[in-house]
Amino acid sequence: MKTMFRERNWDTQIITKKMMATYYTQRKDIIRGMETEKIRREWPFLFEMPGLQAHFRALAGVQLEGKSFETVKNKSHRILAYMDTLNNEKQRKTARVLAQIEVAKKDTKSKLPELPGLVLLLLAYFGEDDKQMFFQVDDTCLPSEVPTSDLPASPCIIFCGDSLLTASRLMLSIDKVVVTEQQTNFVEALLMMFASYYCLNIHYPSELGATLEFLQRCIFKINPDKGTKVERKPHKRQYARIKCNCYVKSFQSPACQLQHKAASLHLTPRPGPDQNF
Repeated sequence: MKTMFRERNWDTQIITKKMMATYYTQRKDIIRGMETEKIRREWPFLFEMPGLQAHFRALAGVQLEGKSFETVKNKSHRILAYMDTLNNEKQRKTARVLAQIEVAKKDTKSKLPELPGLVLLLLAYFGEDDKQMFFQVDDTCLPSEVPTSDLPASPCIIFCGDSLLTASRLMLSIDKVVVTEQQTNFVEALLMMFASYYCLNIHYPSELGATLEFLQRCIFKINPDKGTKVERKPHKRQYARIKCNCYVKSFQSPACQLQHKAASLHLTPRPGPDQNF
C-alpha cells in the first residue's frame, strides 16, 4: 500500500480490500500507542478518504459517505431554521454566525456556506471555542508552512483564506501533524475529522464535547446506550458530561419538532428555489 500511495495509483476497491485485510494490524498499532506521524508513514491510506472510510466502517459499522453526506445537508436546513426561532441569550450567540452565512451565500452565489455554517452555529449555540476545531492560515499557505506548534492537539480542520464559510482549500491535522494536505470538500473534511476520533482512539476534548456528541448522535446516528466519548478531566469530568448530554437532548428535540411541524404544513424551513444542493 505504501508503494501504491507514493505512485498515486489509487483504485478505491483495491484500497478498501487491502485496508480490510490489514485492519487488525492497523488496530494493533493504534491501540499500542504508535505516534501519529509514524502511523501516517505505516498506513498512509488511513488519512485518505477511501482508507479511512473502510477502517471506520469496520470499527463503527457506519458508512461515512453517501447517507452521512446527505444527512449533513438535510440537517443543515433544519438546524438553520431552528436557529432563526431563538429569542433568548443563545440567539445573541448565533445571530452573528447566521449573518456571516448570509453574506457568504451572496458572495459565492451558493448555499454551500450553510454546511460549514452549521458547525459554527452548533459551536456558538453550545458556547464552545471554534478555534479548537478550525485553524486559519493564509490562502497561499503550503502544508509545510502551517505553524504546527499553534495547532490544537485534537483533530482539526485547517482552512486557507479569510473565512471557513468560503474556503476552497482545507487540510486536516491530528496531534499537531498535518495528515491530509489537500481537501476541497468541507463535508468530506468534516467526515474525516470526526472519523479520526474513532479510528485513532481519541477522546472528544471537553472544549468541544457538546458539539461533537451532537454530530455523533444526530448526524452520524451513533447512539450508545450509556457513556460518552468526551474526555474526563479532574474537577471537570461531571460538568463536561452533564453539559454535553443535556444540551444535546434539549437542542435536538426542538429542531426535530420544527422540522416535523413544517412538514405537516407542507412547508420547508428555509423556502426558496435553491432549497436543494
